[in-house]
Amino acid sequence: MQGVRQPELRQNRCVSVAGAKVVVNPWYRQFYLQRGDAPWASDQLSPAGIERALEERGGFVYVGTSMYGNPVEVTLELHDEAPSPHEGADRVTEVSLSGAGPLGVLDWGDDEPQLVFELPEGPLRLRASFSGLAAADAHPDNDVSGEELSPERILLQLWPGALADPAEIRAWAR
Repeated sequence: MQGVRQPELRQNRCVSVAGAKVVVNPWYRQFYLQRGDAPWASDQLSPAGIERALEERGGFVYVGTSMYGNPVEVTLELHDEAPSPHEGADRVTEVSLSGAGPLGVLDWGDDEPQLVFELPEGPLRLRASFSGLAAADAHPDNDVSGEELSPERILLQLWPGALADPAEIRAWAR
């Protein structure tokens, strides 16, 4: 395991927030999150989940990226209630996160997390806000793998919430 970090606590709009940042290495335009000992489910993705760039299956989460394989910066935030959607994001989608235990952030093809993010017990909502998508699409390494950090940024916000259907808050107009 490369790193276990305890989230740092800070205040955001009078709501308690814990957060962490990590650079992940996607491949085939994807990386994964895995809550606790959730079973691997990358072979169970739906077309709707791929289009949404976010899908959850029993604590296993697919996160889509704009670039094929360049490293991407991911920020995780744990809120005690639903935050406002990120204003500057190009695309914003949500799913419920089931299961139990901490959330591992995994590169594509790895089963050892790059980061382990502590979570409270119970179901959570997970919102992914994608920024920098136009710059990522225009990048010369878009359809191949490169070592340069992708201009895309992904903010993952989590908060306690009942299980609910996936939602597209803001679609990206290419």
